[in-house]
Amino acid sequence: MAIQKLAVELDETIRQTRELVTSVNDALDVLMNKELSDLNARTTAINQIIVGLQAQDRIEQRCTNISQAIENLKKCTIKFDESKCTDVWKNLSLDELSKPEMSGISARIPHGEVDLF
Repeated sequence: MAIQKLAVELDETIRQTRELVTSVNDALDVLMNKELSDLNARTTAINQIIVGLQAQDRIEQRCTNISQAIENLKKCTIKFDESKCTDVWKNLSLDELSKPEMSGISARIPHGEVDLF
C-alpha cells in the first residue's frame, strides 16, 4: 500500500503541474487577446499568473514531502514490511499526504481553478 500510495501521489503531482502550466498558458492567451483592453488583459493575466505561482509552491511542498516519504521508506527493513512502512505517511506536513481520506481529493472535486489545497 505504501508504494501504491507513492505512485498515486506522484500522479497527482503530475496533474497539478499540468494545471500550473495551463494556468500560465491561459494568462498568455489573455495577454495576446486584442479584443481586451490592455488594463483588463494585464489584470486578468496577473491574477492567473499569481494562481499559477501559488500552485507551484504547493507542488514544491508535495515533492518535498514525497521525497521525505521515499527516504523513510528506504529505512524500512530489507524485507519490505507494509505495516511498518504505512506509518511513513502519517508524519508528513501536508494533510493530503498524511491523511488517507485527503489523498488526491482535489482531483475528485470539479472546479475551474488550479488546485491550491
